[in-house]
Amino acid sequence: MYRYILCIGICAVIWIINVRWIIQAVRERITSEIYIHTGLGIFFTLLIIGIFKLWTQFDILWLQVIGFIFYVPSAILVFGSMFELKHKGKAETSDPTATTALVDTGVYRIVRQPMTLGMAIWSIAIILVFQSILSIILGILSFFCFWMSARKEVEYNMRKFGDEYREYMKKVPMWNIFKRLRK
Repeated sequence: MYRYILCIGICAVIWIINVRWIIQAVRERITSEIYIHTGLGIFFTLLIIGIFKLWTQFDILWLQVIGFIFYVPSAILVFGSMFELKHKGKAETSDPTATTALVDTGVYRIVRQPMTLGMAIWSIAIILVFQSILSIILGILSFFCFWMSARKEVEYNMRKFGDEYREYMKKVPMWNIFKRLRK
């Protein structure tokens, strides 16, 4: 009973935080933020439910190992993008993602949307680590939210940065790391 109460409490905190960001995104009409924070809420809910083992899991070891391995590139993409945005994005607020300059260095020279790609890979990893029907459903749902966030972010960035972003789009793929690494 204790773990259910703790799990519900942690999930409630996760959603309170994310709903606050979602409401702000709705007010500012930034669709990509709505998708990303919905995806994050689903992802962290799935993570907490999985850690507390509140469902039957299949526990196929080699899939779990692959899932844990996927955490490495996803962390590099997410934290690398946060680092680049903070140091090169010229944010005017404390939010490093609120950039005023187009960032095309670091992980941003490989893919245009490294943060959402990293989060999408985390979603796949979590499906593999916490193997269950619920993890598949919620993992796919969070993956979809991150993909939609990336698509909407492209539209937002075209309005924000104009032709500079359009030129960047011609050189750097949205998520296809392999396409960029071949060049």
